[in-house]
Amino acid sequence: MSLSASARIFASLALLITLAACQPKAATDTAADEAALQAAADSWPKAYNDKNADGVAALYTEDARVYPPGAAMVSGRAAIRDYFNGDITNSWAQITVAHEESNVSGDWAWRTGTWSAAVTPVLTGKYAEIWRRTPEGWRIHRDIWNVDAAPAAAPAEPAPAPAQ
Repeated sequence: MSLSASARIFASLALLITLAACQPKAATDTAADEAALQAAADSWPKAYNDKNADGVAALYTEDARVYPPGAAMVSGRAAIRDYFNGDITNSWAQITVAHEESNVSGDWAWRTGTWSAAVTPVLTGKYAEIWRRTPEGWRIHRDIWNVDAAPAAAPAEPAPAPAQ
């Protein structure tokens, strides 16, 4: 049984497509992705410490959500800008962020770490973020943080003994 010329061409093309599909994908440059993510993340405390609510909000996706401690979820970049504008206006303190862990996988990444606010006594907490690669670059898609327990108050001095 002989194959026609068009059948041989079709079979050859099908074989080439199959072989091409089986080729391993080119390795992605995760170091470049991690560096770009870190650069974007470093912009958050800078914008906040500069009291720039617009700059903070620009680091979030249009459909981002933030979950602040003791407050309702905030959804969308405009609402996030309003939230941070109020936070900066009413209770701003210099923020320090310490990144602990992260991972990039394609167009998604996550980061965790700790933060502290320069108030007396110092306020500390932890955070977890989900980032998404967008045409604008890496942006926060979900952001949640908590506040560690406040430091214990100094013990009160004992009352003087009654006079006898």
